[in-house]
Amino acid sequence: MKVKIEYAKGNPTKEDLMALQAFIERKKIKGVSRIGLATTRPKKGEMGSGIASALSALIGSATEPLTTLAMALVEWVKLKRSEIRLVGTSGAEICISGKVKDKDLQNALEKFFMQEKANVKAGAKRASKPTPPPPPQAQQPGDNK
Repeated sequence: MKVKIEYAKGNPTKEDLMALQAFIERKKIKGVSRIGLATTRPKKGEMGSGIASALSALIGSATEPLTTLAMALVEWVKLKRSEIRLVGTSGAEICISGKVKDKDLQNALEKFFMQEKANVKAGAKRASKPTPPPPPQAQQPGDNK
């Protein structure tokens, strides 16, 4: 599962994002295989990559790495007095603040994981449906074949 880690409020600098990336990497979370800067797409006419706006993380399919990552983010939020948002590839999201309780976070993570799994499964079903044939063309007056 791929998640995007972004600041919920304000525009973080590249240094803020790199500090968060280093913090997560130092935690050595089992199941998180890749953490990197996520950039926006360049605007039309611009060259190069866009602005660094978030981090992206590749997480194993189990819920344990996601829970461990979220706990690390709670620690980061308490240190920096900010809010972090986790966004899944299918649109599921969680907002983590320093005031979150462990039980509430666990419930939110379970809902996030289930929603992400359901959204991905629904998307896979949509993609695998065969395209229906086009409707038959009505004959125009004067077309006698």
